[in-house]
Order: sequence, then C-alpha cells, then structure tokens
Amino acid sequence: MFKKKILISLFLSVAIIATACSGGGKQNKTDNNSSSANDKSENNKNSSIKNTYWIANQEEGDWKRSVELIFNDDGSFHCRSITGGDIDSYCSHVDADSYTWIQNSDMIDLEFNTDNPHKKVTFYAQILNNGDKIRCSDMFEISEESLTFIKQDKMPKLTSIEEDSDKLIGEWELVAYGDYSPHDMTSDEGTEFGSTLNIYKKNDKMYADYHFIREKGSGKSDIEQMGISFNKKPLTLNCLNEFWSASFNEAVIPEGADQKIKLNVNFTLVGDNKLLLIEEDPESDFDGYPTLVYLRKGTKEYDDRENYFYHQVVTVSDINELVQNLYANTKIILKEGTYNFSNLDSDTSIDEYGESDSGSNYFNYLLYTDHIRLEAEDGAKVSILTNSSTSNVLEFFGGNDISFKGLTFGHNVEKGFCTGNVLAFSSCDGIRIEDCNLFGCGTYGISSNGVSNLSVINTQIYECSYGLLELNNTYDSTFKNCVLRDSEGYNQFEMNYCGNISFEDCQITGNKAEDMQKLFIASSGSNGIVFKNCNFKNNSYKTKSNEDIQFIDCTFDDNK
Repeated sequence: MFKKKILISLFLSVAIIATACSGGGKQNKTDNNSSSANDKSENNKNSSIKNTYWIANQEEGDWKRSVELIFNDDGSFHCRSITGGDIDSYCSHVDADSYTWIQNSDMIDLEFNTDNPHKKVTFYAQILNNGDKIRCSDMFEISEESLTFIKQDKMPKLTSIEEDSDKLIGEWELVAYGDYSPHDMTSDEGTEFGSTLNIYKKNDKMYADYHFIREKGSGKSDIEQMGISFNKKPLTLNCLNEFWSASFNEAVIPEGADQKIKLNVNFTLVGDNKLLLIEEDPESDFDGYPTLVYLRKGTKEYDDRENYFYHQVVTVSDINELVQNLYANTKIILKEGTYNFSNLDSDTSIDEYGESDSGSNYFNYLLYTDHIRLEAEDGAKVSILTNSSTSNVLEFFGGNDISFKGLTFGHNVEKGFCTGNVLAFSSCDGIRIEDCNLFGCGTYGISSNGVSNLSVINTQIYECSYGLLELNNTYDSTFKNCVLRDSEGYNQFEMNYCGNISFEDCQITGNKAEDMQKLFIASSGSNGIVFKNCNFKNNSYKTKSNEDIQFIDCTFDDNK
C-alpha cells in the first residue's frame, strides 16, 4: 500500500492545529496559458474552482488521514496530508517551489514546480458530481488508491501574525516534553521538573515571563519581561502553522547547568489553546531538540492535561477486558477485583504492541507500548497476579511514559518457587509507580535494564525471594516514601552501571542478605547512589555496601 518515490519528499510534524495552513514554499507566477485556462473554465460545464477548499478523508482501522486542497484565485494552490490524531499526528507536504493549477472543463492539472533543477510533476484530477467532488491519484504517493475530495462550504481561515499573534497572550503550562510527560522527567535534587510561560503586552510590545526547571544537569531559568519578536517563517519545516512563529529577543542561559550554554527560544501557536516551543543551541549541529507542548491555563484542554497523551480512557472489570485494552496511549481504570493473567480466556489475545502465547504465559509482555496507565478506581482494591512461577507479573520492553497507581502486583505461587520478577522493564523511559504494592515470591520487586526516569512513590515492595531491587544500566531514578521490607535471599539492592539513583524518606526493614558475602547493597560501576533520610531497621547482613554510596541523615538499627 505504501511506496517510496524519488521526486517527492515528505516532511513530517508532531502536532496538529485547528486552523488550516498551506503547504510549500515560494509561489511563482503562472504563465499566460494557465491564466487563460482558468478564466475560460468559468464558461464551461463546471464552475471554476477558484477560492475553494476540499478535503479527502481516509480511514482503515485505527489509521486515519486527511488531505487538504486550497485553490487560490491567482492560479496557485496549497495541499497537505495529515495522518493520525491530536497527539501523534504528523503532516506531510510535497516538496516544491511553487504549486499551480489549470482547469479545463471537468479536468484539473495540479502542477508541482521546482526551480533548481527546473522540473514539473503534474497530477490530474477530475471533477465529479456536478462539481462537489474531485477524484485524483495520491499526490503524496502514500496510498495506491485514488483520493476523493469533498468540496467544503467555505474557505479556511489562514493564520497570520497580524490577526493571531495576540492569541499568545495568557498563562501557559508545560504538559509534554517531546514524547514524555513532565511527571516522568527527573530534575535536580529537591525540585520538580516543569515550566510555565506568561505572555503579556506592555506599551504595545509583547513580553514573556519564562520559568523552567529542567532535567538533571540542565539547570533552570527564571526570566522576567523578556521581549518577543515575530517571524514570517514556521517553527520547524514541518510545522502545521506554516506562516509565522515567535522568539525571545535574547538567548537564555540556564542557571546551575553542568555546562554553560546559550539557548534560543522559539515558539508558535497551534490552535487557540496550544503552544509549541523549542529551545536550541545555535552553536550545536544537533537537530533533534524536543518540541515542548504548553496548554493555556483555564481552558478545558488544560483541565484535562493529565490525560493529554491518552487517546482513550477505559474502565475494565476482568482480566480479559484488561488485556483487550492494553494499547498505547490508553488510560485504564480497573474496578475492584483480582486480575490473574493465568485465567485469561484462550481466545483472548493481547494487541499488536505485545505478544500472546498461552503455552508460555506471555500475555503480560508488552512491546514498544508508549503512554499507558493502569489505575485502580477510586477506593477499589485491585490485584494483578499470575500463577506462573517463571513469568514476570508484568513486563515492558521499549516503552515510554508507563504508569501505575493504586495496584497490587504479585505471584500466586508458593514462596520459594519463583524465577520471575514482579515488574520488569527493559529499554524504557519514564516509568511511574505510585501507591502500589509489589510482593513476592517474585525474585525482585522491580527489575530494570536500560531504563531512565523511574519514579517509585508511596509504594511497598515486600517478601521477594532474591532481593528488593535489581537495577542495571538505570539512570535518573527516584524512590520516595517507600517501604522496602521482609525480603531475603541475595543482595537486597543490586545496582550495576547505574547513575543518579536516589532513595528519599524510605523505610527499609526486616530484609536479609543470606548469600556467602551477605552484602546488603551491591553496586558495580555505578555513581550517584544516595540514600537520604531513610530508616534501616532489623535488616540482616554482614556488609552494608561495597562501593561509595552516600547516606545522608539516615538511621541504622540493623542486626548485622
């Protein structure tokens, strides 16, 4: 269904706006033949397509796409293709220097012209149904099927600096850092990642107050009354607002950053209540800076900001319904009860983001699943279990923005027979576990490998058969107000090649390191491991730790 062509390149974007925007760059004047053909067409069977707006929609399962055509009266046209929804949509444009149309009765030539080298690619469209439909092959060459465009009642309003720049005025708050939620980002000690932007006018000039606490090592900004300038160019080449953007008049230098850096701040409006912003270092060749999404405070979009990344919010009451809704960009509310993966119906399978193998108990393995949240209904007691001693209760590979709240996870297996962990994460970024219980006989409460920004808050981990935690190549992670108790076996904390792992206000009690070394906290090749204001009580071990681990304001009442 999809083909790659040399003559046409596609530029993709990460956001969608409510206003319609044009595609392409500079417009060349059409020749006399083009103008003549357009004028003569008004006397033909079909009326002229001057100043008309057309949309073709395609849908196949969860895949959605719309293609827009805008015919101007000067013989030029705009076109763009938008695929996806409000969050993960992207926009494509046909790469050309000018776009011209010629109408001959019920036929239209759509010409894509490039100057250097001089070249013209033409697509032919036919007017149908007394002028209210147009059929044309896909000029983006995404689909082999022809597109059917429906004529719209009126031309769209195209955004401009003169008419729309004042819509920037207001208070804005960061809700997305690229593909991540701010909740999933780890900032420097004692601070919470986040940003606000207040834009206002003073003496007919526009200014901004800009506050940003960035991720670890990147510093913060507290800027007041920064001047704003406007540019007749898009924020990025593929931005849906193709007509204008804004920028700070001066570069921003974050305070407290590991390295001194100057950042240019550019932003644009996409819809009335959504703003996109990019911080970039002009002296760097790096071009992968994340797009930051801000929502206007006091709007319904802002009030629903916690669900920004979720395409759907569903409520489930049994394991079959849970598995059937384990999709990316989904928030799942679980009613009270026990959800046992081993009780899954044989004809129920996990979605395409995971694997299903009833013989191997892999219903609970999710592959590349982003933006998923499992949360207990208010006041409900919810347990997620497995009868398999060899399986992890729930495992993620390659996912981002994964969160759990108010749930109990564990193995329904006699103690001492488990070889699976409770929760396992590999190559994931942005994990949040809050108000949960993770119990053995799972080998470890949490096992991670290649993970960043793991946050565990107000959670209990207990009765595990190997140890409490097994963290490998894990970075920028926090355990706060947690109870880590009554586990035994090997090293209770196993941390290999990790960085910036903090434990704050945790109760660590009744655990036993029973192997030959009797090492309680084992670390290899790690740095920045800190226990702060933690209480160690009735733990049994010979050696507390084997590397330079920092203990700040901690108390120890252990049985060594």
